[in-house]
Amino acid sequence: MQLHKQHRIKMVFLNPNFQNPNGSLLDLERRRRVLEISSYYGIPIIEDDPYSLTAFDKTHVSTLKSMDQNGTVLYVSSLSKIVASGLRIGWIFGPQTVIERLADAKQQIDFGHSIIPEWIATQFLSSEDFSIHMHKLRDSLALNRDKIVFSLYDQLDDQVEFLIPEGGIHIWCKVKEDVSEQQLFKEAIKRGVVYVPGSVFGTQKGYARFTFGRAKEEHIHEAISRFADALRSFKKGK
Repeated sequence: MQLHKQHRIKMVFLNPNFQNPNGSLLDLERRRRVLEISSYYGIPIIEDDPYSLTAFDKTHVSTLKSMDQNGTVLYVSSLSKIVASGLRIGWIFGPQTVIERLADAKQQIDFGHSIIPEWIATQFLSSEDFSIHMHKLRDSLALNRDKIVFSLYDQLDDQVEFLIPEGGIHIWCKVKEDVSEQQLFKEAIKRGVVYVPGSVFGTQKGYARFTFGRAKEEHIHEAISRFADALRSFKKGK
């Protein structure tokens, strides 16, 4: 990665742990290089980290912020993916001056968050129930991940490529054959299957993000079967 001093990059937004949409984990060497570049050019990093606690092998996943020696990383996380999206609880770690300015901006926009969700979150995070919940959540997500991987191999073995995620709630698939993303999506919707086409994330066409976080295990195989049927139907109609 090469940059020139005259390039005016204001900030970089990264999702290094089980990235959305592709589920990848940024390796240690690349993390170090990103931090070196950030420090050298004075480019702040926004680290969005909603998934690191979902590692299926239950190992600790390091954050960029934990490696930050120069205060260039602003760390953001929340309970939306691991507890309940309705709580609307998140947090930020960063330099005190930045936090003060953000707190002031938030207060001017929404006049502060309701104290009740904050109290609920505080009680839950400080209780033994949180670790029990995370243990169950990781097991459930790993089971769903295994189910969707099996279904993709079973239904679409030679028609898609995908990375098997080690955490998070998404699996990122590439449809090998050149197909119309919009038409395939329409065929899938007709069969009751909804996913996110790759172009929504600004990627090349032919990708699909399947989310297994809240899916019921018994529905996953049927959903992939219907997607496979949509793909076959679309190909026959070409």
